[in-house]
Amino acid sequence: MLSQRQEKILKAIVKEFIKTVQPVGSKRILELIEMPISSATVRNEASALEEYGFLEKQHTSSGRVPSTKGYRYYVDYLMKNKTVNNADLKKQLENLMDFRTHNIEKIIDQATNIISEMTELTAIVSMKDLVEENVLKKIDLIPLTQTTASVIFILSNGNIHKKVFNLENASLNDLAIAIKLFSDNLLDQKLSYVKQAVTVIQPELQIAVRNYEYILQSFVNTILENDNETKETYGIKYMLEKPEFSNTEKLKAVIQLMENMSPFDWYDIRYSSNKQKNKIATKIGEENDGDFADIGMVGTEFATSNGKKAAITLVGPKRMDYDQATQLVEWLIDLVGLKLGGKHEK
Repeated sequence: MLSQRQEKILKAIVKEFIKTVQPVGSKRILELIEMPISSATVRNEASALEEYGFLEKQHTSSGRVPSTKGYRYYVDYLMKNKTVNNADLKKQLENLMDFRTHNIEKIIDQATNIISEMTELTAIVSMKDLVEENVLKKIDLIPLTQTTASVIFILSNGNIHKKVFNLENASLNDLAIAIKLFSDNLLDQKLSYVKQAVTVIQPELQIAVRNYEYILQSFVNTILENDNETKETYGIKYMLEKPEFSNTEKLKAVIQLMENMSPFDWYDIRYSSNKQKNKIATKIGEENDGDFADIGMVGTEFATSNGKKAAITLVGPKRMDYDQATQLVEWLIDLVGLKLGGKHEK
């Protein structure tokens, strides 16, 4: 952990760089922190922060900018958990909740668009069925040809998941045995029970069928698959206004990342050991996969209604205002909680 003085200096540099996009020199730092110390002390502390990896120097400038490690420290330890203090935004978001004819998904779309405008960040709303809340109603085996057969899984929401098997890898008899075991243990059960039921099914399947691991994994993956994810993107224009994305190839790569990514994946990975809902996740600079050291992402996922869940992701330069973005995502979660008549976990 850093000393209190080092934290003040780091926080001042982060906030100033977010605002100005210019390296911050010791004279400006001294003005910002309002502490009775000398310029020499500020320079020494800034040098120490650079040595620890929290700050970087750009080119030959005497000023410093935050590193990914510096932003991460700021997000984890120095941001204040404040309520949204923009009265105009608060009013706009609250007004959305009065649209009784709008469903929760429509309200989330509209609120996210407003947040994109207020933060000048690109915002992505992703929706998909909350598969784990559905119930498995039926499993059927349908021979297709002499060498292939299809196993279909019918869910309570009407969706049908299917898997085509090559009978060289899984015979009709083996598939029938697997279907019997899955039906006995899973019919009329929520899909959230699937992984628990596997502990019962696996030993019996291992004894009764050949290539049991392949059949077991194929059944589980097919039951839990979700191909109903939808996505809306707001504020792409803000990417064009940021100096970090003035390079056309870099801009194309970031847009392609947003088009292809499923935010549910990185939330799930980040919180694999903590299943609480409605946590705000951040990815900063080099924490992102691939060559995306200049971007930052803030977002969350939460259940909405009708067996669905939503993910909200704000994407911008690494120097984005994480404090503001986090506050606004929190506020959106609170509004959704009000609409659904419940509270989110913090």
